[in-house]
Amino acid sequence: MKTGTKLFVIFLISGIVVTLSLSWIIEFYKYQKRLVPLDKVERLFDNAVRTIKETYPSEDREEIARKVLDEYYKLKPNRKKMLPIDVFKVIQPALSVVNDQNFRLYPPTEPVYSVLPFTVTVVDGRVIVSSSAVKDIIAGDEVLEINGRKISELIDLLLPYTSGENYSVREQQLSSLIQLIPELVDKKKDRIGIFYRQKEYNIKVMSDGAEKTVVVKTMTAMSYTRESVQFPALPTRRPFEFYEEGNIGVFKFGTFSLSGTIYNTYREFLTNTLVYNKDMKVVLVDLRGVASRDFTIFKELFEHFVDERTSVERWISIVNTAYNISVLNKYGVDFEKTTNELLRIKFFHTFEPREPVIKADVWILFDRYTSNAALDFIYTFKKLRKDRTIGEPTLMKINHTTEVDYKFDDSAKTSFMFPTAVISEDTQRDVVLEPDYEIELSTEERINYVKGIEDVMLNKALEIIKERTIKR
Repeated sequence: MKTGTKLFVIFLISGIVVTLSLSWIIEFYKYQKRLVPLDKVERLFDNAVRTIKETYPSEDREEIARKVLDEYYKLKPNRKKMLPIDVFKVIQPALSVVNDQNFRLYPPTEPVYSVLPFTVTVVDGRVIVSSSAVKDIIAGDEVLEINGRKISELIDLLLPYTSGENYSVREQQLSSLIQLIPELVDKKKDRIGIFYRQKEYNIKVMSDGAEKTVVVKTMTAMSYTRESVQFPALPTRRPFEFYEEGNIGVFKFGTFSLSGTIYNTYREFLTNTLVYNKDMKVVLVDLRGVASRDFTIFKELFEHFVDERTSVERWISIVNTAYNISVLNKYGVDFEKTTNELLRIKFFHTFEPREPVIKADVWILFDRYTSNAALDFIYTFKKLRKDRTIGEPTLMKINHTTEVDYKFDDSAKTSFMFPTAVISEDTQRDVVLEPDYEIELSTEERINYVKGIEDVMLNKALEIIKERTIKR
């Protein structure tokens, strides 16, 4: 080999080695930046325990904190540093024992996570594909097995990473966890690689009435967002919409907050809809599945349907601590000093007529998943309008969370949600919200609703309203 050729080969190989080495060093640096030191993990957990002891609205705060501590010590990490997903895996199972859907960590989301190339919705233990980034699995397919493991087995593995009063509440949180199975369940050890390595998964699905097994590859969380837009997805609920069913005006709400520009959009939507439909005689407010944290969303809607100032007496429980000053002030308590006493406060939901005032017969439709501020509004509404609610008993009790707060932990890339106040009505502790007219649904009917095939509950609700309207 000539000297010039040798030098060229040496130069080429050296360049490749240097490039790969530099790439590996860069990836190693990025990996190290992602790691959470153990002291920050401990701090995040300690903050959660402190929140229970100082602000959690329950007389059993100390006992609840002790149970959380006991569970945490079973999984307490012995590593000096760990990835955010591993922080979630050691802390969330401890918080899960609180059995409160409003007390939990959200799974962290980093762009580099390996995820399954589809998202799902869980209905009565059955897993329905809601969106996909591959052609062989389509929205509406039912997932039966993943790598030979039945869905029921995987759900059991993932339930400790959820929070809630019962299984039906917890399964609503499984959607994101199932897509994260490559990170949550199957990750053996951390690898620092220059290139992303896809992993193959065998997915058994029921598609168009026939079972089939499809081999798919994982993708990053970032690439999933880009790739999935190429394929159809199941319909999703908008934050708010209006349409007419015959002579019945239907307001349908999803879940949204009153922050940012969406509030202005909501007010504009509400005002314009009512101005152009001011002759409506019957209105149905569809609050199925709504878990909004802000009562004001529903209060402002209802104020267009009252023609005089109306108040409803309510009771709420809040811990008297400096950490709850804003919540205490909101409900009329002038904070003086921390006593850590659980206060039971009487307050009034007051509705003021709001232009344009519409003289219509208002009905409300809700389902078992309706919770938080939406449930609170329905309970208040039932005190004002008799015989006007349709749906199914809620999973959440009447004395439920009415105020929640969030803290974001930048190191662990996760949000911590916790309740700061609960409704405290004079009713039994385990009583749920019952509709005036109950509608029973089968699992298939629920799945058809998720798929957008048929809305059995809405159809039956419209029939009930029409029948009652004729009788009057």
